[in-house]
Amino acid sequence: MTTPVGSTKPNRTKPNRAEPNRAVTSRTEPAAGGAVPPSTTRGTLLRLLGCLLGATVLVLASSLAVIWGTHRSAETVRTRSVPAVMELAAVRTALVRADTAAITSFQTRQSGLVGPGEEYQNQIAVASQGLAQAAEDIGSEGGSSGQIQVVEGLLVAYVGLMGQAHAHYRQSGPGGLATAYAWYASRLLHSDDGILAQLDTLLAAETEALEARLSSGWLSPGTTLLWVLPVLLLLCLLVGAQRYLRRRFRRTVNWGLAAATVLLVVLTAGTSFVLVSKEQLADAHAELSEVRRLSAEQSAGADHQGIAALDELLAGFCSRADGCAVSSDVFRGGLEAGAPAPAVSAPPVADREVLSRAGEVDDQAALATGATSGAFVVLLLASPIALLVWLGLRPRIEEYRYRSR
Repeated sequence: MTTPVGSTKPNRTKPNRAEPNRAVTSRTEPAAGGAVPPSTTRGTLLRLLGCLLGATVLVLASSLAVIWGTHRSAETVRTRSVPAVMELAAVRTALVRADTAAITSFQTRQSGLVGPGEEYQNQIAVASQGLAQAAEDIGSEGGSSGQIQVVEGLLVAYVGLMGQAHAHYRQSGPGGLATAYAWYASRLLHSDDGILAQLDTLLAAETEALEARLSSGWLSPGTTLLWVLPVLLLLCLLVGAQRYLRRRFRRTVNWGLAAATVLLVVLTAGTSFVLVSKEQLADAHAELSEVRRLSAEQSAGADHQGIAALDELLAGFCSRADGCAVSSDVFRGGLEAGAPAPAVSAPPVADREVLSRAGEVDDQAALATGATSGAFVVLLLASPIALLVWLGLRPRIEEYRYRSR
C-alpha cells in the first residue's frame, strides 16, 4: 500500500525500557568522586550519643559537687560550730558555779583554811579549758576570736580579785577588804559589760553563725536542684533513646541503656543521702537548743544561790540601815533595788542530763557526716553510666558506618 503524497508516516518507535532502570540506578549510584552520602540514621545516633554522654558527665559532676560540698559543711558544723556553742555554754555555767563556790566558802569559814576551795578551782579550770577549746573551734573568723581574748583577760582579772579576797580573809577574817574584793570580783562577772555579758554575746553570735551555716551554701534547700535537674534530664534522654531505638530497629529493650538507667536510679538514691544529712543536722541543732536551755537553767540556779550568799555576806559587813550602798543589786538586771533574789522552784538540772543531751548532739552530727560518706561510695559504684551508654549505642552506630540512609 502506497502512502499518499504529503502525508507523514507516524513514528512507531518502541519505547526505551532501559530508561527507568537508569533512573533507578542513578538514585543508588555513588556521588561524584565515589563518596557515599552520610547516613542520617548514623548522624542521629551520634547526636543522641553525644547528648547522653554530656548529660551523664553533668549528672556525675553535679552529684559529686553537692555530695562533697554537703560533706564539708556537715563536717564543719560537727567539728567547729556545734562544739563552740556547747563549750561557751559550759564556760558560762562553770564561771557562775565558781563564783558561787567562792562566795559560799566565806560563809562556811572554809576560806581561812583552804582558800576558795576545790570546787572553785575545778570550775575555773573547766572555764579556762573551755575558752581555749572554743577559741580553737572558732578560729580567726569574724570578731569572735578577739572577743574570746577579752573574756580571757577579764577572767584573769576576776581570778586575781577573788584571790585577793581570800588572801585578806586569811589575814584579817571576814569583813573589810575580803568582802570588798569579793564584791568587786562578782561585779566583774555579772555587770552589763562583764564576763557573763561577753559570753552571752559570743553565744548569740556563734548560734547565729551556726543557723546561717545550716541554711546557706551547700546546706541550703536550693542546692537540691543542682543534682535533681541533671538527673531528670538524663532520665528523659535515656527513655527517649529507648523509644527511638525500638521504633527504628524494632528492638524492645537496649540492655546497655537499660543498665545505665538502673545505675542512674541507684545514683539518685545515693545522692539523696545529702537530704538525710541535712535532716540530721537539723535534729542536731534542735538537740543543741535543748542543751543550751538546760545549761541556762543550771547557770540560773547557781547564780541565784551565789547572789543570795553574797547578799548575806554584805549584810554582815555593810548594813543598808546604816546607809551602805554596796549591794548585789547591780547584778540583777530588771529587778528593783533591795528586792530579794527570786527563788528557783524547779529542781536543779543534773549534769548527767546535760551530758546526755550533748552526746545526742554529737551523735546526730556524726550521722550527718556519715550519710554523705555513704553517698561517695554510691557515686563511685554508679560512675560506669557513661560506659554503658556507649556500649548500648555503639553496635547500632557501627551498623550504619557504610550505609547511605
